[in-house]
Amino acid sequence: RFATEIPEETRHMRCLPKHRWAILSLMTLAACNDITDFPGSDVTESRLESVLNFDVAMVSADALIEDVAELQLDFGNAMGGASTAPGETTSSAPLRPVREVTYYDADGREQDTYDGLTTASVHIVSEISGERARDNWSSSVSRTREITITGLEGTEVIRTANGTGSSTRSRSYHSDEHGDRSYEMSGASVITDVVRPVPQDENNPFVPRQRDLYPLSGTITRDVTVTVVNGRNGDETRVKHVVITFNGTQFVTMTVDGEPIKVDLAARRGHDPRRSRGGNGAPQPPNCRGNGP
Repeated sequence: RFATEIPEETRHMRCLPKHRWAILSLMTLAACNDITDFPGSDVTESRLESVLNFDVAMVSADALIEDVAELQLDFGNAMGGASTAPGETTSSAPLRPVREVTYYDADGREQDTYDGLTTASVHIVSEISGERARDNWSSSVSRTREITITGLEGTEVIRTANGTGSSTRSRSYHSDEHGDRSYEMSGASVITDVVRPVPQDENNPFVPRQRDLYPLSGTITRDVTVTVVNGRNGDETRVKHVVITFNGTQFVTMTVDGEPIKVDLAARRGHDPRRSRGGNGAPQPPNCRGNGP
């Protein structure tokens, strides 16, 4: 049950727990169906929307940490062609993406292997699927990415990544003080000019070797379509827009329809990477029973 209590005069109202949403998505969200004409209904709607935003941020943050792991792929140890390698190490059980890695020189000619001096760009196509869990959230994920990384030729100091990604046939479950919410998801993302520093052991004598070098700048955007089933107004669709902006640290700002949420790229394995949000604390939706499995 939600922690916040509905005013006495509205407690008799019945709650219908089934809703659907998506990450460019189809998901299912617990909310109230018969909350209609009483004082404060706009506030109730705002609170439900804020809960939805925070849950979208959870799914997006998990995908974001995978994105960053792809950008940190060690080309010196990666082979061309199809391969498998450990996924991001902060998940409860690291999934193993399947990658197709192709190297090119400055003239666009394909190379058999990576060369620290002559390789100018790398094209990566990856797929990852399996079960994922972080604190009160769990999901089955199926994600693909296509990324081109440029600026590799010579003793480079930075590299730049651009690309796209998608998520299909995903199911998600959230359970917390706001109730139980389950989802079916599909989505799309765009990686735009994400700049990553190059560590010392990859040709750059100016950046000391360390395990994690966080992107200096650039953005990743995700479009989220939320289809609510049997909601206050019947079936309805809402669109969410997620933007992640890098700043060179482990803490990045994600906005969901403009609402800022801080995300920790170094979140411990299996833990929620969301750290704080804008406004006056966590949302307090009306007292409804969730629709968990």
